[in-house]
Amino acid sequence: MFLFYFVITLSQSSIAQGEYIRSKEGRPVLNRRQLIASCIRSLNKTSYDNTAVAICECQTDKLDRRFTNKQFQKYTHSGIIDVSALVKEDSLLAKIIDSCFINSGQTLLLQAEGFENEFIASCIKGIKTSTEKTLDSNRVKNFCSCRLELIKAKKISDAEMETLNNPNSLLFYEMMYKCGDPFVEMGASERNWNQNAEKDIKGPQTDTVKILTLNGMTYLKLKVGSMIQIWLLDTGASDMLINKDMEVTLRKENIITDANYLGIGEYEMANGVIDTCRKYMVSNIQIGGFAVNNIIVAVTDKGKRIIAGKALLNKFSKWILNNRENTLILTR
Repeated sequence: MFLFYFVITLSQSSIAQGEYIRSKEGRPVLNRRQLIASCIRSLNKTSYDNTAVAICECQTDKLDRRFTNKQFQKYTHSGIIDVSALVKEDSLLAKIIDSCFINSGQTLLLQAEGFENEFIASCIKGIKTSTEKTLDSNRVKNFCSCRLELIKAKKISDAEMETLNNPNSLLFYEMMYKCGDPFVEMGASERNWNQNAEKDIKGPQTDTVKILTLNGMTYLKLKVGSMIQIWLLDTGASDMLINKDMEVTLRKENIITDANYLGIGEYEMANGVIDTCRKYMVSNIQIGGFAVNNIIVAVTDKGKRIIAGKALLNKFSKWILNNRENTLILTR
């Protein structure tokens, strides 16, 4: 959010030749055109930018008949009026002037186009102060740079940016797809498939796994440690989710240890509730003829359900769910 204040040279001859801003007593004090031009330059724009011109005209006109001759004299030094200091003396006017900028509906676009370094710095600060996670600084900076370029390229308005608060909006997913997720913690494994994922799989090139469909839900058999259990397959979940009882058993078998503890993570459950879970990096998760390594497993204290999230499937280059045959075909 910006307030545009200006330091203007007082020139009686130029005032007489053009439009002007008056004091409360009606004396012409400031050249309106010069003031608008100064405002446009402060936005790093030209007079061809209609939005910048409209903002500056709005802000300049708010000064007309607002201050007395005495107030103008107080902030005049060597023929220069410090309009910035003058406006700061009037907090209500400062808000009114700021509303000219806000009401343009293009505040983020103007910042992105005219103040790139400030935009990126503000973006980075906003992300880092909104979470307690230890984030990857380069990833956050790259995200903010990408966000800036996307806003500029698509000329995104403030109203459109509001849709970023909706995780179901097209703009949200477009930005996440192009710019990545800035909230990925430093050192966390990538959950999407990449060519290195094959190194985490041992077994045949392809295998077919039987699944169970019950009440519209899909289940499959997995082995973790000595435990062979039926897991809910949830492609909407990111990591694998286990309960506290299972955590105790896997600790006894040294599958889960302090050495592979990744810290705390927040997960949004299907009902919208945010669950804070302990996270571990677990290997040798067996599905069909495969043994899969380096899978993030989260532990919840709030339920019994165990869930196989998409991070497991994303270790494979291809997977096909065959509803007719009730099988899951996995390919390395």
